[in-house]
Amino acid sequence: MGASLIPILSLVASGIVWGFTWVPLKYFSSLGLDSHSIAVTAYVAVSLLALPVIWRERSQWRREATLLALIGLFFGLANFALTLALMTGSVVRVMLLFFLLPAWGVIGGRLFLKEALGWRRLLAVALCLVGVFILVGGADALREPLSIADGAALLAGLVYTLGGICNRAANEIPMRSRTLISFVGCALIGLAGLLVHLPSIPSLAFADWGLLLLFASAWIMGATLLTTYGVTHLPASRAGVVQVIELVVAILSAMLIGGEVLSVAEYVGSGLIVAATLVEATSASRD
Repeated sequence: MGASLIPILSLVASGIVWGFTWVPLKYFSSLGLDSHSIAVTAYVAVSLLALPVIWRERSQWRREATLLALIGLFFGLANFALTLALMTGSVVRVMLLFFLLPAWGVIGGRLFLKEALGWRRLLAVALCLVGVFILVGGADALREPLSIADGAALLAGLVYTLGGICNRAANEIPMRSRTLISFVGCALIGLAGLLVHLPSIPSLAFADWGLLLLFASAWIMGATLLTTYGVTHLPASRAGVVQVIELVVAILSAMLIGGEVLSVAEYVGSGLIVAATLVEATSASRD
């Protein structure tokens, strides 16, 4: 039982870290940075350190090189897109659109990994989606047209789910390579973006550059490691539901740190999401 709980606890921990990620991102945005400038500075710097580690493990991942590349592409694009969304859009709306990923996880897990779906797992997904819907105000939250932030959030959730499925499919790729390749992917996406967009790099204090590098190399890397471990040891559908704890943390942190006040409906939505997490976390032995 203890061993089976470790991946769940790992995803819960990563959800807590990811849930607070909007706070430093909003700070960096206030300094004049955007997702593209972060990718071509901090992520490129981390990638230069990551590439030698990944290369040293090539004998272990060589037969799954395609999967490793896909993991880097999908998780790198997810990081880039979610950073863009959180820095430019409403945190709550972005999280709603991003956390359609449990439904994508169920579909992807079934289509690509042939994962079985029992009634408890489907119930958990239903509770999760209803909770997210209620939490952001129901139909009123979806009446506005999609913005760039909305589109980026949707894209982030979709490719994040695909990255998790690739992680599940891989058997030989070491944990370090799985974790570090997402930084390489994000950096490459940022560099490729230079062909169509030149980001404005503001003049920052040395301390702020240090915080940005620390954010990428410690905060994001630590959260990515926890997530990678979790998604490689749980079915994609289950991982998608457990990870929705990130939404709860983001909403609560917005309330406590940002001074936002939750309505009764938002409390109900959060409760449904927590219920979905508990149902999903206990479903494997019963389905």
